[in-house]
Amino acid sequence: MQIYIMRHGQAEMMAFSDAERNLTDIGREESELMAKYLIKEGVTLDAALVSPYVRAQQTWQSVSPFFEGVTNIQVLPCLTPSGSARKTVDELLALQAEGVKSVLLVSHLPLVGYIVGELAPAAGVPAFSPSAIGHITLSDEDGFAELLSLTTVSQVSQ
Repeated sequence: MQIYIMRHGQAEMMAFSDAERNLTDIGREESELMAKYLIKEGVTLDAALVSPYVRAQQTWQSVSPFFEGVTNIQVLPCLTPSGSARKTVDELLALQAEGVKSVLLVSHLPLVGYIVGELAPAAGVPAFSPSAIGHITLSDEDGFAELLSLTTVSQVSQ
């Protein structure tokens, strides 16, 4: 399975609650830039797992037009900033068992790093800048996972 872990785009600093923070215009633009990068790399998606927080939902809304064929879209409470990396990995393994080959996960710091650490311990717990995407490959045979890349907006826009 190919897993693309994306941190939401740049968000407003202030809102009534953390869950209600909106993306900035830059956050939307950078999320779209990263979607274009994935398309250029030949990435196709079978599923998307998205945090219920507004900024993650808006990130998915910015990215989704580039992946119109995705019908398996799940909003998961375990994908909030203080969510569970273990529960998230369990969700990913369930998708793998269903035959899903490629998934985009949109979430937050610090969870995105913890998910990488849970799936691919050798990678540690990397820091994700806004809209950054980590690409992990998860073996069907032995459950071994490897972080193949962590791509930032600045790398794509050069």
